[in-house]
Amino acid sequence: MRVRHVIAAAMAGAAAMAVGATPAQAVDRGDSKAACNRGEICFQWINDNFSTSSYQRHFWYNDSNHGDDYWSNIPDLYPAFVIANGAEGLWNRDTSCAVTLYDFANYGTAYTTFPRDFRAGISPRNNSHKRCA
Repeated sequence: MRVRHVIAAAMAGAAAMAVGATPAQAVDRGDSKAACNRGEICFQWINDNFSTSSYQRHFWYNDSNHGDDYWSNIPDLYPAFVIANGAEGLWNRDTSCAVTLYDFANYGTAYTTFPRDFRAGISPRNNSHKRCA
């Protein structure tokens, strides 16, 4: 009987751990809505000054490696298209900080800082970004 309780407790613990990811493990996708909304840092694959909600990827926080981030709303033709060196537009909708783009992953070689609520076309050199840098 005791063995059964131990096994049941172990299974319940494993199930509880598998249910949800911690914030550090979760993928940062901003608010997961199509439009670039207040508070988000948004990248656009084909820059049209964010007049459409297609070909975008949104963040709330820093990202040290755009090489493992994939575009949202990209046609099936590019199912594994990463953001690194592919973004042509950025809109910083962060409510409190500027955002700095970096040429290399892990925040190597900063090259542009965007103030709050600023959008512009960017050079496709964007391997990481940091807010409040």
